[in-house]
Amino acid sequence: MKKINLIILSIGCTLATASLCGCDNFLDKDPQDKQTNDTYWQTETSLRTYAQDFYSSFFTGYNVDYTVFGGFFSGDNYTDDYINLNNANTYGGGYIYFPTSSTTDWNSRTATWGDNYGVIYKANVMLEKIPGMNITDEAKAHWNGVARYFRAMAYSALAKIYGGVPYYDKVTDPADEALYKDRDSYPYVAQKILEDFRYALENVRTDDTKRQVNRYVVGSYMSRELLYHATWLKYHGSTVGPDSETVDNQEIKDLLQGAIDGAQVVMNSDLYSIGNTYNALFTTDDLYNNPEVIWYREYTTGLTCNALMSYNGPENQTQGGVTQNVIESYLCTDGLPIGQSQLYMGNDDPSIWNSFQNRDPRLFQTVADSLRIMSALGVTYTEGTSPTGYATKKFLNDEWFAAGLDYTTNRLSPADAPCMRYAEVLLNYVEARYEIAQVGGEAFTQADLDASINEIRSRQLTKWGDTQAVTMPTVQLVGNSLSVNGTVINDPARDPEVDPVLWEIRRERRVELIMEGRRGEDLRRWAKFEYLNSENADGTPSKTFLGAYVNVADYEGMKSKDDNGNRTLFLFDPENPTNSDTDKGYINYLRGDDLRVFNKGELDSERYYLRAIPASEITLYKDRGFTLTQNPGW
Repeated sequence: MKKINLIILSIGCTLATASLCGCDNFLDKDPQDKQTNDTYWQTETSLRTYAQDFYSSFFTGYNVDYTVFGGFFSGDNYTDDYINLNNANTYGGGYIYFPTSSTTDWNSRTATWGDNYGVIYKANVMLEKIPGMNITDEAKAHWNGVARYFRAMAYSALAKIYGGVPYYDKVTDPADEALYKDRDSYPYVAQKILEDFRYALENVRTDDTKRQVNRYVVGSYMSRELLYHATWLKYHGSTVGPDSETVDNQEIKDLLQGAIDGAQVVMNSDLYSIGNTYNALFTTDDLYNNPEVIWYREYTTGLTCNALMSYNGPENQTQGGVTQNVIESYLCTDGLPIGQSQLYMGNDDPSIWNSFQNRDPRLFQTVADSLRIMSALGVTYTEGTSPTGYATKKFLNDEWFAAGLDYTTNRLSPADAPCMRYAEVLLNYVEARYEIAQVGGEAFTQADLDASINEIRSRQLTKWGDTQAVTMPTVQLVGNSLSVNGTVINDPARDPEVDPVLWEIRRERRVELIMEGRRGEDLRRWAKFEYLNSENADGTPSKTFLGAYVNVADYEGMKSKDDNGNRTLFLFDPENPTNSDTDKGYINYLRGDDLRVFNKGELDSERYYLRAIPASEITLYKDRGFTLTQNPGW
């Protein structure tokens, strides 16, 4: 187990004996038993202590106990990878339905707004105080960089949710009317985020002791956040709805270049590399020396633990399940999609046993390769089950589970959470490089693929219990397509609106980062919420709302009905779509019409790409005679 490394930060204050030689002089003195805003800002220790409060706002990891898991597993928002079945107040999710009216959902939620503006205020205070401190210029530049990094992160979080927001880069007096300014535009806020990241990238130290933000952490998050804003503005414009304006390509190019620059600082450091592990990145108790992990949240037995592993072990995954849609996105071992590969075994019988053969080994390290369905009567399971039949194991340590350790059965897991992985930086880089080539940047080349996707594919992964390692084939750029081993990839499932190369870049990102909190953001920035619809155009259920394929006759003892003849296992048979009493087909665990409907181009749907400005903030402005503009459609 890891050694306990605790940094206990405190502000030590020495009680001084007050001179009583004059009453007026005594009353004029600063308090001697505590720090004040005038006496606090003295040393780097003061700055380091002050900055610690920023960390909990952005690096939640797997969170603690039975909470939302910080975006991991069931903690992501609307995705086509995982359907969260819980109510909105449980596990932070419940993303089954889109909100149905303009006064529901986030309209009354204030935490995202208030918490991030609290970070911004603290960062602005720090930036205001640093110039007057008696520390070196290098130290001032570093700590200015730290403050601007966290300010960029806070504004980025706000922009992702609300688009344009009021931008403040200095401490504003509560009596100043500027405190009630209306929202600045999303493109303006994005450019300010870029400026802060650039300053931080140039000035934050490359090493500022363990568990402290350094230049490579800045570069990693810079690649993530700026890629988000660049592509959101490219595919949406300045906002949503009819008032959205096209954003100039140069502004998008600047943001993409920022994402590339941040990624390259990490890639050129020679500190990080892709290893021959995948599942272990999420299930080990010490990530400190792992070259694939740039930033992580540390958990320690007896101090702070999480419950994520128990949800990927013996417990039933009642909160939701992996979808058939994402299972089909995994390539075969020849590097080709299932609709093209001769190695795919699931064409006639797409059961888990058949369809999991000859597939990208990351699939085996993410999802159990056996049917685990909660509603299958007569079958006793000793491991977790899922409403979709796909039980996740990405966050389960097989050896700990086999040994019966408590880590896998309760909230005592000490497994560290990888908040930022090198693989994501490579994926941010390759997508930004492709996108910048479309808006006037340097041409996308084979070298970009070799430095990113092909680097990730160099892993040699072994299925637990097997001895033969599998390595996915590299890809080559051929015109406006990719090829593997001389065969051009031509995925029949490709979205025709997405270029073939970009489609494969997005696929690699989806598979590598599944259930790490990225997919929901990706669909938002790509303007692809139509992937989330519960029904196809012909009215049949989409594979985002279907689970594993089951033929009841293949499973001894399995029943689809109870003793009274009531159906308990509902299946959709694409070969006989009108038969609701079938015993073969894909698990139809969410039955009903129009469960989730997104109509591209309609404001009532498009508004979901941005959340409502909190009603309480709009009222606060109004009560003081000012206007805070609401987002379109809310």
